[in-house]
Amino acid sequence: MNAFTASDMTRPFWDGCREHQLRLPRCNDCGRWFFAPEIACIHCFSQNWQWLDSPGRGSLYSYSVVHRAPVPGHAVPFVFAVIELDEGVSLFSNLVQCDFDAIAIGMRVEVVFEDGPDGRTLPRFKPGR
Repeated sequence: MNAFTASDMTRPFWDGCREHQLRLPRCNDCGRWFFAPEIACIHCFSQNWQWLDSPGRGSLYSYSVVHRAPVPGHAVPFVFAVIELDEGVSLFSNLVQCDFDAIAIGMRVEVVFEDGPDGRTLPRFKPGR
Protein backbone atom coordinates (compact mmCIF):
# COMPACT_ATOMS: atom_id res chain seq x y z
CA MET A 1 0.00 0.00 0.00
CA ASN A 2 1.28 3.45 -0.91
CA ALA A 3 1.26 5.72 2.15
CA PHE A 4 1.99 8.80 0.01
CA THR A 5 -0.89 10.76 -1.49
CA ALA A 6 -0.33 13.86 -3.60
CA SER A 7 -2.65 16.82 -3.14
CA ASP A 8 -4.43 18.43 -6.10
CA MET A 9 -1.92 21.28 -5.84
CA THR A 10 1.17 19.04 -6.04
CA ARG A 11 -0.11 16.23 -8.27
CA PRO A 12 1.40 17.68 -11.51
CA PHE A 13 4.84 17.74 -9.83
CA TRP A 14 4.58 14.11 -8.71
CA ASP A 15 3.08 12.98 -12.04
CA GLY A 16 6.05 14.61 -13.78
CA CYS A 17 8.49 12.81 -11.49
CA ARG A 18 6.82 9.49 -12.25
CA GLU A 19 7.37 10.31 -15.96
CA HIS A 20 11.00 11.24 -15.14
CA GLN A 21 10.36 14.88 -15.95
CA LEU A 22 10.94 17.76 -13.52
CA ARG A 23 7.84 19.97 -13.66
CA LEU A 24 7.70 23.42 -12.06
CA PRO A 25 5.14 26.24 -11.79
CA ARG A 26 5.71 29.29 -14.02
CA CYS A 27 3.64 32.47 -13.96
CA ASN A 28 1.99 33.39 -17.27
CA ASP A 29 1.85 37.08 -16.27
CA CYS A 30 5.34 37.90 -14.92
CA GLY A 31 7.13 34.94 -16.53
CA ARG A 32 8.91 33.89 -13.34
CA TRP A 33 9.25 30.37 -11.98
CA PHE A 34 8.50 29.40 -8.38
CA PHE A 35 8.57 26.36 -6.15
CA ALA A 36 6.77 25.02 -4.14
CA PRO A 37 3.38 25.27 -5.82
CA GLU A 38 1.13 28.00 -4.44
CA ILE A 39 -2.34 29.27 -5.28
CA ALA A 40 -0.81 32.46 -6.67
CA CYS A 41 2.59 33.42 -8.07
CA ILE A 42 4.91 34.34 -5.21
CA HIS A 43 6.36 37.21 -7.28
CA CYS A 44 3.31 39.07 -8.64
CA PHE A 45 0.41 37.24 -6.90
CA SER A 46 -1.23 36.31 -10.21
CA GLN A 47 -3.31 33.15 -10.21
CA ASN A 48 -2.54 32.75 -13.93
CA TRP A 49 0.25 30.16 -13.84
CA GLN A 50 0.92 26.73 -15.26
CA TRP A 51 3.15 23.69 -14.83
CA LEU A 52 6.00 23.49 -17.35
CA ASP A 53 8.82 21.02 -17.85
CA SER A 54 12.26 22.05 -16.65
CA PRO A 55 15.54 20.75 -18.09
CA GLY A 56 16.48 20.04 -14.46
CA ARG A 57 19.87 21.72 -14.53
CA GLY A 58 21.36 23.98 -11.92
CA SER A 59 24.08 24.32 -9.33
CA LEU A 60 24.76 23.14 -5.83
CA TYR A 61 23.93 25.97 -3.42
CA SER A 62 24.60 24.13 -0.15
CA TYR A 63 24.93 20.60 1.20
CA SER A 64 25.56 18.40 4.19
CA VAL A 65 26.80 14.83 4.34
CA VAL A 66 24.45 13.01 6.70
CA HIS A 67 26.00 10.16 8.69
CA ARG A 68 23.14 9.43 11.09
CA ALA A 69 19.94 7.96 9.66
CA PRO A 70 16.92 10.25 10.07
CA VAL A 71 14.69 7.17 10.40
CA PRO A 72 15.48 3.50 10.99
CA GLY A 73 16.48 1.69 7.82
CA HIS A 74 17.56 4.81 5.92
CA ALA A 75 20.91 4.23 4.19
CA VAL A 76 23.77 6.48 5.29
CA PRO A 77 25.87 8.35 4.49
CA PHE A 78 23.96 10.50 1.99
CA VAL A 79 24.18 14.07 0.74
CA PHE A 80 21.33 16.42 1.62
CA ALA A 81 21.52 19.31 -0.84
CA VAL A 82 19.99 22.64 -1.73
CA ILE A 83 19.84 22.87 -5.50
CA GLU A 84 19.47 26.21 -7.27
CA LEU A 85 17.91 25.51 -10.64
CA ASP A 86 18.71 27.61 -13.70
CA GLU A 87 15.10 28.85 -13.59
CA GLY A 88 15.96 30.67 -10.35
CA VAL A 89 14.18 28.44 -7.86
CA SER A 90 15.75 26.35 -5.10
CA LEU A 91 14.69 22.96 -3.87
CA PHE A 92 15.88 20.37 -1.38
CA SER A 93 17.06 17.04 -2.73
CA ASN A 94 19.96 14.60 -2.56
CA LEU A 95 23.21 14.64 -4.48
CA VAL A 96 23.91 11.17 -5.89
CA GLN A 97 26.44 9.44 -8.14
CA CYS A 98 29.22 11.62 -6.74
CA ASP A 99 32.29 10.99 -4.62
CA PHE A 100 32.01 13.06 -1.43
CA ASP A 101 35.50 14.50 -1.99
CA ALA A 102 34.42 15.86 -5.39
CA ILE A 103 31.51 17.90 -4.01
CA ALA A 104 31.90 21.67 -4.32
CA ILE A 105 29.52 24.58 -3.80
CA GLY A 106 28.59 25.93 -7.22
CA MET A 107 29.19 22.66 -9.06
CA ARG A 108 26.82 22.04 -11.95
CA VAL A 109 24.16 19.38 -11.40
CA GLU A 110 21.34 17.77 -13.34
CA VAL A 111 18.26 15.87 -12.30
CA VAL A 112 17.99 12.09 -12.23
CA PHE A 113 15.00 10.18 -10.91
CA GLU A 114 14.83 7.44 -8.30
CA ASP A 115 11.87 5.08 -8.42
CA GLY A 116 11.11 4.08 -4.83
CA PRO A 117 9.60 0.85 -3.52
CA ASP A 118 6.56 2.79 -2.29
CA GLY A 119 5.60 3.79 -5.85
CA ARG A 120 6.88 7.34 -5.48
CA THR A 121 9.54 8.69 -7.82
CA LEU A 122 11.91 11.29 -6.36
CA PRO A 123 14.09 13.82 -8.14
CA ARG A 124 17.76 13.54 -7.19
CA PHE A 125 20.72 15.42 -8.64
CA LYS A 126 24.06 14.22 -9.96
CA PRO A 127 27.08 16.14 -11.24
CA GLY A 128 26.22 17.57 -14.63
CA ARG A 129 26.84 20.29 -17.13
